[in-house]
Amino acid sequence: MNEWQVIPEIVGCNAALRRAALKAMETVEAGHPLLIEGETGTGRRPLARCAWARRKPGPRALFTLDCRLFGSEATEEALLGATAATGAPIHSGIKGGVLLLHVEELAHKTQERLLRLIEAQRKRSSGGLQLLMTCAPEDISHEALLPALPGLVQTVRVPALRERIEDIRPITESFLRNASPFERVRCSQAMFEKFCGFDWPGNVTQLRAVLRRMMTLPHGGLLDVGLLAELMFRDDTCYALMQGMPPVQQMPGASMMPSAADGRSLV
Repeated sequence: MNEWQVIPEIVGCNAALRRAALKAMETVEAGHPLLIEGETGTGRRPLARCAWARRKPGPRALFTLDCRLFGSEATEEALLGATAATGAPIHSGIKGGVLLLHVEELAHKTQERLLRLIEAQRKRSSGGLQLLMTCAPEDISHEALLPALPGLVQTVRVPALRERIEDIRPITESFLRNASPFERVRCSQAMFEKFCGFDWPGNVTQLRAVLRRMMTLPHGGLLDVGLLAELMFRDDTCYALMQGMPPVQQMPGASMMPSAADGRSLV
């Protein structure tokens, strides 16, 4: 692990990222509920899990629940048990921690019950269950968070990749070392310039997906812009990188690739 890394799972030297990681670890260590905000692909879940794993005494079980998959009713049932309908205090038999992913997807009535659960936990001197949560920005969320929820817990924000351009190179190099441990693979300077000029709406996850796609082609140990040209008509992100287009304006589900209808040649 490099000296500038707070935890090995989070690659980058950005000051805002370091502050978020340190605050997350301090909050979990103190036994307080934690809310990690950030865009998709920024590393909210790894940060939460790493903070939990480093708590003292040794880590207890951390149950992870994705609110997008379970929905509000199943989430209430998991946290409240048979008394979910009454909004009673949290089930006393649950110990350790619960990581709620995408808590903004919960209905407001469920979030209100979460508020009561957190308030009940704050009155406990020790033991019981500790809540860790992640959420996305309000402009892309489904229900959005109740204003009272972030104010009742410790909140940290993981910066988007476009806000920490200085981390693109170490993230890329770290990924290539892990993805190809028996072969030295690197990116050209022109490739890094393309990466640094891109908005990365999918953040680190999207960057790694592009690198993974490029490594499927013959590359001779060097990932260069020429590989993007080979992939640009098969991958929206590669097309946007080649064209210098900001993909943040892309509509969900829409393709950025040219078609016969828009007058651009596909060959």
